[in-house]
Amino acid sequence: MKTIIIAISIILALVLTGCTTEKPIGGEKDEHGCLLAAGYIWCESKEKCLRTWEEACPGMVTSFKECAELGYPIMESYPRQCRTPGGDLFVEEIEVPKPESKLTIEEAMTIAEDSECTEKGYLTEIYFYNENSHTWWVDLKMKPEFEQEICNPACVVNEADKTAEINWRCTGALLPE
Repeated sequence: MKTIIIAISIILALVLTGCTTEKPIGGEKDEHGCLLAAGYIWCESKEKCLRTWEEACPGMVTSFKECAELGYPIMESYPRQCRTPGGDLFVEEIEVPKPESKLTIEEAMTIAEDSECTEKGYLTEIYFYNENSHTWWVDLKMKPEFEQEICNPACVVNEADKTAEINWRCTGALLPE
């Protein structure tokens, strides 16, 4: 009987002392003890864990521009890329120029309103400028009597001659009736 009591006591002692393989609440920590799940990173210059959105870390690279200014290698790709000694990669943000048109959208809409486009449909507020053809494309909602199946019509305003016409933008084969 004494043996059973001793065995039960040992088992109870092991259970109560926390023999478990579960991770502690809070998540993973890095080699400096910074709690990654909470957004903490090690700041070398301040020698402490911090959140960069709460406190700045001098010398820490957060953008392509900062990486390049510190003299780290820049890869000649498009867009250019800069890599820090720690392996962080930053990509240069390229501002794409907006296409230039001789007509504003307001002028294009005025031309479209005085064309066959509004005789057969209604101009919508969905439009774009095609810089290759120098045309404004304005989506049309066709009047029921002019609708065509599998077509997505647009009113196309030509910048050069300031005219507008319907482009039906039909896809697929039309079946005979």
